[in-house]
Amino acid sequence: MDKIVRKSFPDKIDRDTICEIRGRRDDNFYSARTDRNIGWITPEEQELIRDSKIGIAGCGGMGGGLAEIFVRLGVGKLNIADTEVFDISNINRQFAASISTQSKSKVQETGKKLFSISDDFQLTIFPRGITEDNADEFVRDCSAICDEVEFWAIGSRILLHQAARKAGVSVFNGNSVGFGARLFLFSPEGVTIEDVLGLDLKEAMRIEKSIVTESADPGDIALVMNKIIKGLVPEEPEYGLAGDYSDLFFVKNRLKKEGKASVISTTPPLAAGLLTAQVLLYLLSDGLWMNRDKVKRVPEMPGYLYLDCAKMEARIVKGKWW
Repeated sequence: MDKIVRKSFPDKIDRDTICEIRGRRDDNFYSARTDRNIGWITPEEQELIRDSKIGIAGCGGMGGGLAEIFVRLGVGKLNIADTEVFDISNINRQFAASISTQSKSKVQETGKKLFSISDDFQLTIFPRGITEDNADEFVRDCSAICDEVEFWAIGSRILLHQAARKAGVSVFNGNSVGFGARLFLFSPEGVTIEDVLGLDLKEAMRIEKSIVTESADPGDIALVMNKIIKGLVPEEPEYGLAGDYSDLFFVKNRLKKEGKASVISTTPPLAAGLLTAQVLLYLLSDGLWMNRDKVKRVPEMPGYLYLDCAKMEARIVKGKWW
């Protein structure tokens, strides 16, 4: 894909072009807008954050929220990728979803809204999502990657992880299910997403293509559901509503038949906050923390963080394979 560099946010982004927008550099403005961070982090650590680059694959309920928090935190460079457009059902949880953005590009509208918050960072937009042609470019020079790829894009997810491993970059994955969140950390040398899903890239790309072209057979749909749920939702909520909605039957049946996951509005912000806090601690792991021995961070796979508000439970799970 071609790449274009701009100094301001464009009115329209070419779907076939990677667009890099280099915001202004104003040290006084940056210092003022990130001033409330100081105290929990030092001015020196704030500069480390400013020098960081985060890649966010997916601009949905999790990805858009992550991008907003990272901008407000003061991250100096962001890559965002998504190939979808907004629909009405996205309004309940997605950062840039509104009446005015219906049927518009998620990645463009997310970028536009980010620049309405602040214009002193660099943003690179990948309107084709994660592909074989751009995965290496997406992860290049990133300090960390956030995998919030769309549920059914199983091939794109593996492409992202493979490119990150090749570049030596860790990948964070977070999800929101029911009233809970799960957070995973894939290191370049550790357990791979292929291990977790039990699929190789060739098979995953075949299935994703069939889903995109609406030619997938029911067996492939069920396979993806089972692989994702087993691999990235190791603890399904026991709670549910009465009758036809009990035991997650409705949620899973809806996902299979409509291709849409049930997501309550309260949970993506919870999961996004959990993930961004852990990325921040990861970025500052070699920083100036006076009491960093008191800080607990997400374990590498196999292992994860688990938090559920409905059950009032929070756990660090280590060394398990499910």
